[in-house]
Amino acid sequence: MIIGNLKLGKNLIQSFDILKKSQLALKKDVAEYKFYGQMECRISQENFLSSFKKNFFTLLMLSLLKESGIKNEKIISYGKIIILLRQIVTSVDNILDDERKGIIFIEGMDNLIVESSLINLVAQDLLTKEITKLESDRIEKKASRILLEKIYSIAKGESLRRRSLYEKYPHKEYIIENIHGPIGGELLEISLTVPMVLEENNLKLNAFREGLFKIGMSLQALDDFFDMEEDYEKNNINLSTGDYIEKYNISEEKIDFKNLEKEFVESYMNKVINEAYEGFDILKSNGFPLSEKDGKYILRKLFIIRGLEDYIEYIK
Repeated sequence: MIIGNLKLGKNLIQSFDILKKSQLALKKDVAEYKFYGQMECRISQENFLSSFKKNFFTLLMLSLLKESGIKNEKIISYGKIIILLRQIVTSVDNILDDERKGIIFIEGMDNLIVESSLINLVAQDLLTKEITKLESDRIEKKASRILLEKIYSIAKGESLRRRSLYEKYPHKEYIIENIHGPIGGELLEISLTVPMVLEENNLKLNAFREGLFKIGMSLQALDDFFDMEEDYEKNNINLSTGDYIEKYNISEEKIDFKNLEKEFVESYMNKVINEAYEGFDILKSNGFPLSEKDGKYILRKLFIIRGLEDYIEYIK
């Protein structure tokens, strides 16, 4: 057991079993396409420990759904939706970063943009079919529309990162509300969008969504800290850079990204970590079996996964 809390560990292991069932069900759906012979749906046979490292947030989402009182059969369907949303985001990232990641691949296409675009169409088609199935007995069918509106919000937040849009560097409050809200908080909580629509009046689920939003904001702020120089070179807006500019009244081109003041690093990291703790506390206070010790353990693991071992000292 990698987590000392037996109830949490059991919850995550059960979610791991649900994830495997969701993956197998999705593979069957992919096999229905006539061009399936050119496709590959990579469903790995990972053990729990490997999956915990690679799919932590998917396991967490499934655990939250389970803790909300939703039946396993329905969670399997929601699991497919979570996987497909991850694939859509990954396919967009593949185009932007010239990479080839995800679980669905189409062989024989030398053009990465064409392959990623087609995979996105496949993922969207499967996503729509799954939502339609879940909404079959409902008069008002609105889950797909609300999900698309959420995706639009995230895309708009991402588009606002271009430095060329601003005469001067935007205030950190603007960055938090208009950029980090969508690409940090909403991007993490989007996995609960469809369950939130279909599981009406589920108070636990609504509270869990709020906790995830805070955790997502914290992790985006963390990523920004370690991407300060890269974002400057790419002309992207960065929360940590905006915070630094306001604190020291300096323009971004004069920042020595490799030698930031210790007081700034300590202050920024403490804010990031405290916001993550606030998110974990919301989960805990609404019945999710997560102790303060568990929160610190998970945060340390997330730091290690991101290659940030040197900054674990700030997790106290």
